[in-house]
Amino acid sequence: MFKQTCFALMATFATFALAAKPEVIPDLRQWTDAPETYQLPKHPRLILDLNNPQLRTHAEVFAKEIQATCVAATTAPKPGDITLKVQPGSVENPEGYTLEVTPQGITITAPTPLGAFWGTRTLLQVFDTQAKTFPCGKAVDWPQYKVRGFMFDCGRKPFALSTIETLVKLCSYYKLNDLQLHLTDNYIWLHNYPGVKSAADVLAIEPSAGAFRLESAIPGLTAKDGAFSKAEFKGVMEKAAAMGVQIVPEIDVPGHALAMVRVRPDLMYKGSVGNKHDCERAAMLDLTNPETFPFVAKIFDEYIDEDIFTGDVIHIGTDEYYGNAEEYRAFTDQLLKHIIAKEKTPRFWGSLRAKKGNTPVIAKGTQMHIWSLDWQDPRVALKDGYDIINILDVHSYVVPNGTGNVGAYGDDLNMKPYYETWHPGTFKRRNTDWSVDPNHPQLLGAAWAVWNDNAFMTDPGLCGRDLLPMIHKNCAVVAQKTWSPTNDRPYEAFLEDLRAHAPQLGTTPPAAWKRTFTVTAGDAPQCLAQSDELALYAITPHDGKVGFWREEAYYSFDVTLEKGKRYELTFASQDRKATVTVRALDDATATTYDKPQRQYYPNTCRYYTLPVIAD
Repeated sequence: MFKQTCFALMATFATFALAAKPEVIPDLRQWTDAPETYQLPKHPRLILDLNNPQLRTHAEVFAKEIQATCVAATTAPKPGDITLKVQPGSVENPEGYTLEVTPQGITITAPTPLGAFWGTRTLLQVFDTQAKTFPCGKAVDWPQYKVRGFMFDCGRKPFALSTIETLVKLCSYYKLNDLQLHLTDNYIWLHNYPGVKSAADVLAIEPSAGAFRLESAIPGLTAKDGAFSKAEFKGVMEKAAAMGVQIVPEIDVPGHALAMVRVRPDLMYKGSVGNKHDCERAAMLDLTNPETFPFVAKIFDEYIDEDIFTGDVIHIGTDEYYGNAEEYRAFTDQLLKHIIAKEKTPRFWGSLRAKKGNTPVIAKGTQMHIWSLDWQDPRVALKDGYDIINILDVHSYVVPNGTGNVGAYGDDLNMKPYYETWHPGTFKRRNTDWSVDPNHPQLLGAAWAVWNDNAFMTDPGLCGRDLLPMIHKNCAVVAQKTWSPTNDRPYEAFLEDLRAHAPQLGTTPPAAWKRTFTVTAGDAPQCLAQSDELALYAITPHDGKVGFWREEAYYSFDVTLEKGKRYELTFASQDRKATVTVRALDDATATTYDKPQRQYYPNTCRYYTLPVIAD
């Protein structure tokens, strides 16, 4: 009898035991436990006001992710329903939300549709890792900062559209709301090109060394080795907005502008570059030429007026210009005002400390990136009225090289101290500490950056798939540090939770895989299989050898098939290496080839990761 009573009490206690706080990234700001657990039904429904277009757009994203049906708020409730409500004033922060979970259903209430969407990210993370269950209780959650971001350089190096789409999904999953795409730039070490001794020499080297990665109506401006069409870019911006992510397009001027100078060599900067190599002039615009600003404005206007840049923020660059300070300040002020007049918010790289002068540069209605303490003092920027974003190089810059070195401008960042002690008001470098109040109202938030300086002559062959695991980790850490001011778990536990999310996001390194094809060799290009990331060839269009295409370049193995003969080709990928085994079916001889030669700068390429291609 005693044992039976104990078992009964234990069962009762188990039924009403308080649920553990959900482990999500970033941490929930407030959580109140309740008994029991919610189970997502086999055929879930999302209840919402279908007449609210923004809420409906966000809800349809979540519905697709959990295979749910969106139904009107007037529909009779059923057990397991998930209700999304927009109720002004329900949470003070416009991106905040409340989440109430019972065994019978879930209700997300938020002051805006975006806030409600962030609540679905919390649900999705737990559903993904806890067999579509969620502990019962109530959460109140909101972000600390308005800008929670990541910047990706797809200007120097082309990337597949699917890589950008994965970055959007990744940012959305962790409530990062700002994805800046650096769309235009040039090789950073132009003076290393053979034969380059002056700016004039730069214009004779390959056009891709100064790339503009968007389709443009200006003849010759669009990069030939990979660019997004206007339709593609607008599409990804709209898809990102539906997932709560604002894509911020960046067209970098008046420096880093080789693509523009190549089109208009008459607009090349003609003055001194100080202690820099003369070839730097080829990547700088002449700000004294009266035709320069109209030319630059025309480029921005093309995408704004055609509604390609559908978001609210546009980045105009303005970093590392070595010309006259007053001319630089006047140009920056004029371009900032031009973007504002187009009813967009301009963002720019803070450089006014290095470009001191008397010409005023507008602050109201602009956003300034604090990226280098040599170029900008964050304290002065706040005093002058700028809204600032922390993307300080020594804390935030990665330049992938494949060596595994860790630190500023390295292959990765050391995120453990970043996670444990850094905050968005931290501005430290060596013996300089210009940190600001992390609660300053003009401190919008923070971001981190991947710069693909290792391109062209120094490109080791890393593709988007190689970078995603590192990007996943760093985005998650920045999301944590910009959403919630405190960390509820040690860094090691945080990484463990992160690993559980990787399969859902597609950020795990590609598994070893093989594909085998039987082919009769012809005399024209023969494609065996393709996706937007990869194409496998028996005969490449590039040089007629066996090979593949990846991120706008052909790679060829040292083997040419004999016309009319039958072969079995087995392509394999493992550990950033690619091989092909060629077996002649007539005589059964087989040879395996590795180290394919890249179309561009083959001697620099070390990595040949092949994204998995479906059977």
